[in-house]
Amino acid sequence: MSADPGSLYDAVAYPARELAQSHPGRLAAIARLHGLPAPPPSGCSLLEVGCSDGGNLLAMAAALPAARFVGLDVSSTAIAAARANAQAAGAGNVVFEELSLADYDPPPGSFDYVVAHGVYSWVPEDVRDGLLDLCCRALSEHGVAYISYNTLPGGVLREAVREILLRHVGRIEDPAALLAAARQLLEVLRIAWSYDPELSTLVGLATRTLQSGDALLFHDTLSPENARLEFADFVAHAGAYGLQFLAEANFWEMQVGWLPTQMRGVVTGIADRLQREQLIDELRMRTFRQTLLCHAAATLDDPRPEHVAGLAVSSQAQASPAEQEGATTFTGPDGARLTTDEPLVVAALQRVVAASPAAVAVASLWRADAPQPDRDAICTARLRCYGGALVDLRAEPT
Repeated sequence: MSADPGSLYDAVAYPARELAQSHPGRLAAIARLHGLPAPPPSGCSLLEVGCSDGGNLLAMAAALPAARFVGLDVSSTAIAAARANAQAAGAGNVVFEELSLADYDPPPGSFDYVVAHGVYSWVPEDVRDGLLDLCCRALSEHGVAYISYNTLPGGVLREAVREILLRHVGRIEDPAALLAAARQLLEVLRIAWSYDPELSTLVGLATRTLQSGDALLFHDTLSPENARLEFADFVAHAGAYGLQFLAEANFWEMQVGWLPTQMRGVVTGIADRLQREQLIDELRMRTFRQTLLCHAAATLDDPRPEHVAGLAVSSQAQASPAEQEGATTFTGPDGARLTTDEPLVVAALQRVVAASPAAVAVASLWRADAPQPDRDAICTARLRCYGGALVDLRAEPT
């Protein structure tokens, strides 16, 4: 199979989809939670590396008409589609360029946000170096970069399946024939492994891979490049280019509420946040990360309730009476739940739910003359709900 990135994506399109976790409103909110004064999303500049047909950027451009967006991709087919989509949408605040990282040299500090989803693990080592170098050069002083990549130790089994596939079908040049042969082999593996109960995890993995779309199977599993690395190694790589770990794009992935109660303190008791994140990867056997980076010179802080006061909040939760008298249960679409009988917290969260899908200013959830303890209680509850994926925080009301 050809290793030329442009020809691979021309052969099998990988349509872009809206990635809420890469939206500057979310990136800025997480940055501000950690004490980094990220630029306001409404007037920001954002670069997406590997933009494909522009699906993600165009959604942002429509929501933030005063912001500026640039998309890069090496696929001529994808860029042509992106430009056509932009013209059809009347999006005058986004530009798409058919360029490689090596050929793109923006002015230093010219972007507040850089997004690279599905790039880092699927390109050669020198291109990974170039991506991090670009992030450091292009990011403004308080800018944020979003980079997704495959991780260890959870990726070991995925790599085993990939190696089997490439060993048997990897030399097939025709994309359609390659995909057909890969699916046929995956079905054989799924059936063969199902005879041994101890291989149930591999059976599930083969089944999910078999059910994945052509774009994901071709460009992820069967990609000539598919680097999987420890979180600590990624952080060290970023550090070599003047960048540091800020947070994960999904804030709840850094929390430990999914662990048994007696184990949570073991993890949260680790003072070094990088060691804590590495341990969480091992406990979850995480296979994929969506990491946020910022300049190494930036001073960061732990998330605090007072950082929440300047943000906006939204929620798709539903409220219902709880078994406990006087209490209300809020249940999110993914099953996250909060039961509370605190009137301030209930009233504030009900206002957020009623405003959905809009994001309302957290500071609007209390009276102008509300005492500081009441404000702190509401902010503390919002932060706890955010950690439990019951609400979403944004930098600005929407």
